[in-house]
Amino acid sequence: MARFARVSLLLVGMGLLLGTVAFANVPDPVNSGVKLQFNATNTITEPVRIVNVPVNGPSPQNRCEIEVTVKDAAGNLINNSTVFVIFSKGATDTLCWCTTQNQTTTVLGDGKREFHANTNASGFVEFQISAGGCWDASAVVVIKAGAPGNTDPNAAIQLRTYNSIASMDNAGAGGAICDGAVNTADLQKYAVAHLGGAGAYSTCHDYNADGAVNTADLQLYGQHHSRAPNCAHTGPKW
Repeated sequence: MARFARVSLLLVGMGLLLGTVAFANVPDPVNSGVKLQFNATNTITEPVRIVNVPVNGPSPQNRCEIEVTVKDAAGNLINNSTVFVIFSKGATDTLCWCTTQNQTTTVLGDGKREFHANTNASGFVEFQISAGGCWDASAVVVIKAGAPGNTDPNAAIQLRTYNSIASMDNAGAGGAICDGAVNTADLQKYAVAHLGGAGAYSTCHDYNADGAVNTADLQLYGQHHSRAPNCAHTGPKW
């Protein structure tokens, strides 16, 4: 009987150990978090859309940053987790992508554009993705996180899915949705949505995704317009 008890305790202990190993360093969507930071005082926790802007010029730069904190199922911060921000093929083909980016980026075999970077000891990583254009579609942006050292996005765990992208760069020549710059053409389009009432509402200009284009969005737009951000870019296909 005593031997049976010892064996039972050993099996329980092994089960607890294996259980711990099973979730350690495995990103957990519930405990992990995403923020969209526009400047030092304006941060949106768990945004419902992604916002990008072209390069903002010299430092200090207030730009839209995607901030991701990765935790496991026990709430532990995961160091060196590879985080991926993946844009759909439609977005990849349509948006104006700045040639120079702050994070490693590539177009995958399926036509999607992928950015990746590693978390620090605080489980934190930020992305400053430079692009223009507006796009609403199912799963237009997906954020994933992988175990430390795993750089395969297919092996990573999906943390968030977004169905909308906005940008302060939302106008271009010949009716294009972007041109790699934030200038008067964008301001004119923004003003229509801001002043035109409910009928003129557009997700392209509702940067904080509160269902209205108002002074809160104007403040965010003005921050980037005043810097006259622009970049050498590829796309969209005009």
